[in-house]
Amino acid sequence: VAMAPHTGPVVTRFAPSPTGYLHIGGARTALFCFLFARHHGGQFKLRIEDTDAERHNEEAVTAIVKGMEWLGCNHDGEIVRQSSNKKRHQDVAADLIKEGKAYKCFCTKERLDELRAEAEKNKVPFRYPGTCRDLPQDHVGPAGIDPVVRIKTQTEGHTAWDDEVQGTISFPNKDIDDLIILRGDGSPTYLLAVVVDDHDMAVSHVIRGSDHISNTPRQIAIYEAAGWTPPRFGHIPLIHGADGQKLSKRHGATGCEQYEALGYLPEAMRNYLARLSWSHGNDEIFSTEQAIEWFTLDACSKSPSCFDFAKLQDLNAHYIRECDPARLNALVLKLFPDVEPFKKQFEMATGMLKPRAKTLIEYREAGEFICAKRPITIEEKAAKGVGGANKDVLKEIVELLTAYSGEWTAEALEPVVVKFAEEHAPPLKLGQVAQPLRACLTGSSASPGIYEVMWVVGKEEVIGRCQDAIQGKNPIKEAPKKEEKPAANEGGKEKPKKGGAPAAAAADQPEYTKLEIKVGLLTKTWPHPESEKLFCEEIDVGEANVRSVCSGLRAFYSEAEFCAGKKVAVVTNLKPAKMAGFESCGMVLCAANEDHTKVELLEVPEGAKVGERIMLEGVEGEPLQPNQVAKKNILKNVLPDLKTDGAGLACWQGKPMMTSAGPISAPTMKDSPVG
Repeated sequence: VAMAPHTGPVVTRFAPSPTGYLHIGGARTALFCFLFARHHGGQFKLRIEDTDAERHNEEAVTAIVKGMEWLGCNHDGEIVRQSSNKKRHQDVAADLIKEGKAYKCFCTKERLDELRAEAEKNKVPFRYPGTCRDLPQDHVGPAGIDPVVRIKTQTEGHTAWDDEVQGTISFPNKDIDDLIILRGDGSPTYLLAVVVDDHDMAVSHVIRGSDHISNTPRQIAIYEAAGWTPPRFGHIPLIHGADGQKLSKRHGATGCEQYEALGYLPEAMRNYLARLSWSHGNDEIFSTEQAIEWFTLDACSKSPSCFDFAKLQDLNAHYIRECDPARLNALVLKLFPDVEPFKKQFEMATGMLKPRAKTLIEYREAGEFICAKRPITIEEKAAKGVGGANKDVLKEIVELLTAYSGEWTAEALEPVVVKFAEEHAPPLKLGQVAQPLRACLTGSSASPGIYEVMWVVGKEEVIGRCQDAIQGKNPIKEAPKKEEKPAANEGGKEKPKKGGAPAAAAADQPEYTKLEIKVGLLTKTWPHPESEKLFCEEIDVGEANVRSVCSGLRAFYSEAEFCAGKKVAVVTNLKPAKMAGFESCGMVLCAANEDHTKVELLEVPEGAKVGERIMLEGVEGEPLQPNQVAKKNILKNVLPDLKTDGAGLACWQGKPMMTSAGPISAPTMKDSPVG
């Protein structure tokens, strides 16, 4: 599909299904759509894809809308409900039938199941054979069968498009069957509804996750059949957890409303999400206005990003420190209504609480001393500060403060306490006064400055808490007990001491680690002069000289696609082999479907260093010597367990192949063998 540069108004859309909360991946997609539209002075629209009545959840719609409002991604115009366009979807399907570009299919579910089983038995992908493709339009099917409507797709050539993020993507048309666009009950399928709605909404750019790449050639087929110009597509990489797997509930909170409840500020989340697979130089902290000014899709990475909770917390701490005090305390009050009676004190304490918090929960915890009920609970460690002779010090402080009639501010109280310590008989160090005061006022041995604490708590409460401590009324919170570490490891053997000789290589070294798989950079490529299937290439793998390698990729990549500057994953310790007379000193790894009709180079994440070894997390072992591994021994033991998972990550025995910049992947080849 030839896609000329877009010159008209920019319209993006976020189109979630109302089946749950606004998860982080969806929030990032919405944010990118919002930033792109605002950057170009265009419109950002919201569409609820609610055609699946069984899974529809109106509470989820509310959660999505609230999540977007919290995030600050405000959409333009009214919310579009896909279900309200059902008649329009049906009319388009009817028009396609009249024009001979779609047809009614009378094949039963039982017959299709038989065909699928047969394809599975023969280990080939199932493709609808076009049984009803050439039936006349007035054909009357068997009684009792409600036909579906299928679109006629191309059977030869490729469907390709210039993706705004991923570059040129191509699918063989033989792998795209005549997909269903209207079910037997007359309801539209997702693929038809999306295309019609995007066209009617004048969407110019479809920005979505890379897990939708496989849908795109099918949607393009519908656009072409309807005679409409497809929008520009930009498929942003998925978000992974620290283990390299697609972000999910097992990694922690994944919904926007969860992050609000956990005390994150929306501006921190916007900033953090914007940096997941998009960058502007080395800028890490920037305003939403700056993000709008800078945002372009060509600055997006092709590789999955890793969600780092620690980085998000650090960023949130920055925005808490920068937040307007009135707004900050309003957010705290919204999360913690119990703070309402102490609103004034929290406003007074804002400056001392900000530096102590990475989230609003931590902010509230840091201010616990403000609203603690008497007698307050004192931590076991801090309780030592209110016993023995310290009780006498507290009694004297109570007498001092009771008689004190001056201004009750931190600045005024400091010289009073300092003078008390200096003139005490015998003189006291300031810590000998501050320690028992801190314990009985906050219940902790660590707190904001003691004079600020006294000021915020107030004179009457300070005296009352000191009296509680003097009278021994405070409950004591025991310190958590440390787990005792066993002196010996499993089997009763002593643990090796640090600094000893390195352990010998294990006899049962994992087969994968015997291979040396590195990040390589193509420096030169050319078609093999004597074979139409092969490319010759020179690859920099961090050694003194480039490696000469031969790859059977000409059937799947053009010379423009397989060119210098591309990073690849290369096995570098295989024995050299002749390929049509060309000596190949390595093997470039790819993912492929079962019948090898579709092949995709493994994608190396941006930032991975040329020459670094591609390892498995938690798996160690030194590779065998360079250029010594025969394909018939080690390689045959590795390849059966080398495949992509459901998220497109390249794995060995389920463990992702990792670089210093993240996992290796094949976004469009899920659950596929690698070789």
